[in-house]
Amino acid sequence: MQNKVTAPATTKNNKVSGRTEKIQRFSDSDLLKYRKQALDNDVDKYPNGYLEIPSIKVKLPIYDRANNLTLSLGVGKDYYLDSQFGKGNVVLAGHNMERSGVLLSDLYKVKNGQEIILHGPDKKDYKYKIVSKKIQPAQVRIINGNPVAGSAYYLPKDNEKPIVTVYDCADHGNDRLVVQGELE
Repeated sequence: MQNKVTAPATTKNNKVSGRTEKIQRFSDSDLLKYRKQALDNDVDKYPNGYLEIPSIKVKLPIYDRANNLTLSLGVGKDYYLDSQFGKGNVVLAGHNMERSGVLLSDLYKVKNGQEIILHGPDKKDYKYKIVSKKIQPAQVRIINGNPVAGSAYYLPKDNEKPIVTVYDCADHGNDRLVVQGELE
């Protein structure tokens, strides 16, 4: 359950980690099955960065897409797949295994004012201060073609600070726990 990815962050991708598929809720056996497949296909060798949340002792690899293999090892970009650290909204999806210390299971423990750090392939650290934590429906409201402010997919306006959004499942997958931070 406690597999760690330690490969250096890279801008390169693995064909398998970029595949699209329906993401499912993981049982413990699913996690182990997908993790084995991910390791067998070298997904662990191509993290595009690392997500660190010091207050809950999380340090997980970030992959350019969220799928069952990438989410078995860490977190994956969602919605804005071309997002860049420190710009716009970097949306990261992960799994809540409801086991302390496993993937994003402890995300519910974060508090406003705490830090989220994205470690990039450019060897830079992007520090964000948590400004919001809330349970939201899995579906995002769209008005005039844009996600509403405060939603997981909201894109900051020119006069607003870039944000990071980290989310996982809440209420057994019916809702999402959405944590957002502003770039410091």
